[in-house]
Amino acid sequence: MVDPVVGARWRITAGPPLGDRPRGTWAAARDGVPLVVKFFDEATFPDWRYTVRVADALRARGWPTPELADDTIDVPGGAWALFHRLPGRPRDAGPGEQRARGRLLAGLHESAAATGITGQRGGFADPAAVVADPTVDDWLRIHERTDPDGARTMWRHLDATRAWFAAHPAPDVPRSVIHGDFAPWNLLYDDGRLTGVLDFEGTHHTVQVADFALSWRGYQDEVLRGYDEVRPLSEVEWQLIRPAFRAWLFIDARAELAALRGGRAAALTDLSWPLAHLRKRSPLLDRRAGPGGP
Repeated sequence: MVDPVVGARWRITAGPPLGDRPRGTWAAARDGVPLVVKFFDEATFPDWRYTVRVADALRARGWPTPELADDTIDVPGGAWALFHRLPGRPRDAGPGEQRARGRLLAGLHESAAATGITGQRGGFADPAAVVADPTVDDWLRIHERTDPDGARTMWRHLDATRAWFAAHPAPDVPRSVIHGDFAPWNLLYDDGRLTGVLDFEGTHHTVQVADFALSWRGYQDEVLRGYDEVRPLSEVEWQLIRPAFRAWLFIDARAELAALRGGRAAALTDLSWPLAHLRKRSPLLDRRAGPGGP
């Protein structure tokens, strides 16, 4: 629930939790104006001020992003933030939505590059650095005890991804801040007009095709087609999509292991989500970059 002291300071009436993180985001209102309360747990959302900076910079370029409605409130372990609530609702999912979203993402990346933000967000790294981290090995060794078959699959993909980056240590591809989760539920529309780009929790500076990890998700090929219509992808970018996507599936390993070792978690999250996405197939990417193996 929203801290009563925080609610009183902001003079808000707190409402129900929002989204799939009921402990982190709540509806609220002040003087009849709809708002959103977020708690940024410093362990879950490192360098959260970076996310506000990116959203502000994109809003200055015409994108409808969340805007702070009051001063943030720092507390032990994190911070409370109050945002204006953006209107609209997500579009229905489907091939048409995917292609339009890919085109939109290409436009967002053009604006993101124009922000001039080149610094890296604390706690984040490029895909090559994610898979090179020896913590990932420790994380997988723990998974081997409870899910040896799943861990074996993850090892194969990790080895293949490391091999790709070893062979391509500095790919010449466009970089910028990325959104991090350009999914249908994070885009709001009202009568066909884009009214909200939500959830910058995964934003950081990296190769732009890393944004396909949670927009394409290994199989939504219309997202790639739509993007390529607006900003044609180079051959090396087509080759990079799959390694960058696989690296994203290991992105939480360090934080999960730290939580386990620090007594903040009783066990690691199971491998069902990354394994399910590794099983996805992309006919388009197979044609442009070769079969997905291993």
